[in-house]
Amino acid sequence: MPLFHHNRPNHSLLLMPVRLRNKQCPKNKIWILSCDAEGHLFTQLIGRSTYQRIRKESQQVEIPHNNYATIYWDTGASRLTPLLVEIGDEEAWALEHILEHAFRRAIIPDILTKYIKEIIRLGEFKRQELLIGKAKKTREAISATSSEVLDRLPYYRKQDTEVSIPIYKEEYAFPLIILKRLPRAKNTPVDQRRLLFIDSDGDLAVTTLPLEQINKAERKLNNLHSRGKEGYLICLRKPDGISIDVVEINDLQRQALENLTQYFEKTNLGKEPLSDTIKQVLTKARETVIS
Repeated sequence: MPLFHHNRPNHSLLLMPVRLRNKQCPKNKIWILSCDAEGHLFTQLIGRSTYQRIRKESQQVEIPHNNYATIYWDTGASRLTPLLVEIGDEEAWALEHILEHAFRRAIIPDILTKYIKEIIRLGEFKRQELLIGKAKKTREAISATSSEVLDRLPYYRKQDTEVSIPIYKEEYAFPLIILKRLPRAKNTPVDQRRLLFIDSDGDLAVTTLPLEQINKAERKLNNLHSRGKEGYLICLRKPDGISIDVVEINDLQRQALENLTQYFEKTNLGKEPLSDTIKQVLTKARETVIS
């Protein structure tokens, strides 16, 4: 059985990093040997930053000497998410033998596949727990939405407001383009501000960011405006945390973002598909991070 399968499954069990002969590894990526629920082996690329995050989380799990495994889970958003799950002694014993057979024989015996299925099933439970927790926080934030926005939507009942804010995602794609400030909610900390943003995937959502960083970035934006140029605030995720900066755009791009914001204010929906002009802004925001 070959180690490389072109048809990658939606959910997989990560086994170990590998190096492939005659197979160049892209920059900032790493090859991982994995297997699906049926015990079929294959290799897949994951980001080095993702791999480092898995290592960091696994070290935290190792402190109380728990056994663990890592599931790579398809979120349905064109990206895979690593889930660290605690496993029992029996699954840990099986995982050691799975690694040994994968490394030495490039095949996993059928007798061990039941343990793989069980570990991946634990990943499903873990993902459901995370989704429930995230959804609860999202509902709490949405329930505090200002009546100023909801007044524009008289046909929404109070219990329906949870669907009026843009879609929920487990993890938003950075950088984020900040479209506008939103009124403070009751549970918003004094030193935070609620913001409407569009992420690099083109999805709209609401988040809170530190007021001090926002004010500092807005002063930089005002300075850009004073020189007759257009720009928008962007939120970047860096190794040392979140930061807010400015991306310079042209007048056409500014108008496109304003139209998107106005469309949301009237409908509480995002425009789909996105215009080419907004896609250009998203591309420029991503290039700002790279540069």
